[in-house]
Amino acid sequence: MKIRSTTHSARRVIAVTALCASLVGATGCFGSFVMTQRLYHWNLTVDNNKFARWGVFVATVVVPVYPSATIFDLVFTNSVEFWSGRNPMASNEGAANDGAARSMHSESGEDVSMRMRDDGAIDVAIRAPSQPDTRWVVVREGDSVAAYDEHGALVARGVELPEAAH
Repeated sequence: MKIRSTTHSARRVIAVTALCASLVGATGCFGSFVMTQRLYHWNLTVDNNKFARWGVFVATVVVPVYPSATIFDLVFTNSVEFWSGRNPMASNEGAANDGAARSMHSESGEDVSMRMRDDGAIDVAIRAPSQPDTRWVVVREGDSVAAYDEHGALVARGVELPEAAH
């Protein structure tokens, strides 16, 4: 009859406990994956044709550009961001407002980017194929929101409707 070593069982319990604790602790260290996001946004600008963008995406996965960017973000930039509070790959512009910038791309080829300013206003840029670029500044004015063009002319004003305030 073979007797099981208690040190072997204890080591296994400690290893499993440490693994579970590290997994629970790692959930708060997600990071912003700036390098991967930049690659993704670059891929959106390659062509207006979604099949061409898909082809470039597949090529960058096979080559392995996307996996390399993700691993770099995971191992280096997200770790630095977790411990220091700042991502070393984040651009300096917008660093004061914690990088509050968003970009969207539509199937029709329109690109919309928004960036929060330090003063609370939002810069909006819209690019559409075969159209001149449109730029607005959106600001809160009392109980309304106003949009101004690049020359400072009022383009639109919106107010909250009483029945929508619920």
